[in-house]
Amino acid sequence: MEVSELLRESIRQKPASKRGARQKRSSPKNMVRMNLNENAYGMSDLVKSTLMQDVAENYMYQDFYAYDIRKKLADLYHLSPDNILIGSGSSAVIDMLGEVFINYGDEILYCSPTYEAFPDMVSDNGGKRVEVPLTPDWKYDLDGMLAAVTDKTKMAIVVNPNNPTGTYLPSAEVEAFVRKLPPHVLAVVDEAYFEYVDDPNHYSLIRMIQEGYDRPLIVLRTFSKIYGLAGLRIGYAVGDPDLIDEMMKACQAWNVSRIASLAATTALDEQEYVQKVKAENVKNRKIVYEGLLALGCYAVKPAANFIYFDTHRDPKAVSQGMTEHGILISTPNACFNRVTVGTPEQNRDFLKALGDVMKALPLRDGEAPDKAV
Repeated sequence: MEVSELLRESIRQKPASKRGARQKRSSPKNMVRMNLNENAYGMSDLVKSTLMQDVAENYMYQDFYAYDIRKKLADLYHLSPDNILIGSGSSAVIDMLGEVFINYGDEILYCSPTYEAFPDMVSDNGGKRVEVPLTPDWKYDLDGMLAAVTDKTKMAIVVNPNNPTGTYLPSAEVEAFVRKLPPHVLAVVDEAYFEYVDDPNHYSLIRMIQEGYDRPLIVLRTFSKIYGLAGLRIGYAVGDPDLIDEMMKACQAWNVSRIASLAATTALDEQEYVQKVKAENVKNRKIVYEGLLALGCYAVKPAANFIYFDTHRDPKAVSQGMTEHGILISTPNACFNRVTVGTPEQNRDFLKALGDVMKALPLRDGEAPDKAV
């Protein structure tokens, strides 16, 4: 059977996906998961109890229009529900962006490395990946992106904070970049880790939509991270109602479960819990970051709930060694590992195990560990 002959051209030509979610493997059981940037503290107690009370009611279909959660988000942002699109995680919303807006040959602009859902989305729909390298300090190169805009550019994507590097650009810089884009370019700003940033001048680019920005802009957010609802799969986009209406044409019927909508609606009332998780993350992020430096790693200064680091050893061997210690971390590329900031106990065990793994592995050729601090 010649399966390739059955495929759409874009899928036939698509490079192999680097996303963990598209690999043919299962998550190992009974491991400490520090590889997927999940909230180590989970969902709030109120969300848990609400879901337990409602679970028996899930024999009924949910509201496809997801009015309750869209209305609650609209009230939070002083917008209309027509400004909000709900999806099965922000990954599903990213898929909608590609399906609705990308024609064959359209150029989609972003920096690399970044969240792998975006390169996948481009290739899935026959677009052309235009990848600008990050700056030497691992941040999005906004000037470089502007220089790469052409008449064929359809979409310019900024992931802030970026994944996998964990770096952050001040909101004002991202806003200035968006305002410089020509009107034929759709700006997409992914703020999945927005709530973890502790810069006092930090703000969401949803503000531009609130102020009536009159050029194409979509801001992506999720309940998977700080709200602790990753397994329920619920995310959203905020934009002009005309853009949102068009994206709804690609929205999968019944795309968000009834229980996920209830969890997200309840979680929005738990802002005190969100602030508690943020404070714990800021404190423990510093401990892990400094612990990595003390072990002789090169670590990128983090702004989210994970850290991008180089042990100067084979990162796949490092990941395997950590798995043997019962801890999962990720391997984004040929030099770096990434670890989620966990609970104090998880972080302590991670640093101890990493030290043991590093002692057992040789340095990469020509490399030396960074000086401990």
